[in-house]
Order: sequence, then structure tokens, then C-alpha cells
Amino acid sequence: MLRVKDCMDKHPKVIAPEASLREAIELMLAERVDGLAVVDEDRHSLGLITLGYLLRGFMPANLSHCPERMLEELEAVNIQAFFGPTSGLFLVADFFKEDVKPLSPEDSLMLAAAEMHRQELFMLPVVEENELAGMISRRDVMQAFFDRSSFSPSEKRSEE
Repeated sequence: MLRVKDCMDKHPKVIAPEASLREAIELMLAERVDGLAVVDEDRHSLGLITLGYLLRGFMPANLSHCPERMLEELEAVNIQAFFGPTSGLFLVADFFKEDVKPLSPEDSLMLAAAEMHRQELFMLPVVEENELAGMISRRDVMQAFFDRSSFSPSEKRSEE
């Protein structure tokens, strides 16, 4: 049986909740990842921050969910807010998704796929002994399933 530990990223990119959104975005863009594990100083998993989650956070329908101190600074929500001198206004702590149920390295890949679907996330932290052990994404799961199958990408379906 395929397990999470067999295909997870054992060295995921992480960020602290005190980091600015600018730092988070710069890290995601530089490392070519769509999300980061948010961890405390002891590498305890606190949740996730993703580019998609950030974009949804700034859509007008979601503005009522912004922290009160940010609503006061709403005029600063523009390019300069993220990348200019005021970019420190917005912290990872204000935006990351905290209610993420992590996986265990021993969980099956089927459970990982089901949890990603249930939690509406494309990646999940993997936690062992209360510490971040890795990250697994939909891509990791699909790659593992594909590698284990007898399907060859060069095979074409014959339509009869």
C-alpha cells in the first residue's frame, strides 16, 4: 500500500506567522511553489498559506473576514501595500489557513487524496510527533498513482 511518507516532500518550504505577506509571496515565487507550511519556532505546524488563499482574501466578497486592524488600512490594499514601503502591514498571521487537519506519514495516499478533497486544499502538511515532517500535494499523489500503474502516456485509447 502506498503511504504518504513514500511520496511527500520531506523538505517543504516554511514560513513563520510573523513574516510579512511580501516575504511569503517572494518565497513562493522564488521557490516556484504555490503554498507554504506555516510553523512556529519549534516547527509545529500551524497551517498553510497559499497564493490562492491570498487572492481569495482580497476579493470583495471576503473583505468582511479580514482582521479589524486591516479594515482600517483598506486604502493601502494595492500593489504598493504588497511590495512597497508599507508591505510590512500585512502579516502571514492575518491570512494563513489555520484549520488544516494534517496527515501522518503512515496514512495511505487514498486518505491523503480524500482529505485534500474534503478540506478543499491542494496540499497538506504531514506531521509526526507534533512536528512538521513534510508536505504532500495533489501532484505528489497523482505522480505516485501514475508511477504504480501500468498505464503508459504513449498508449492511446482505441475507440471502437
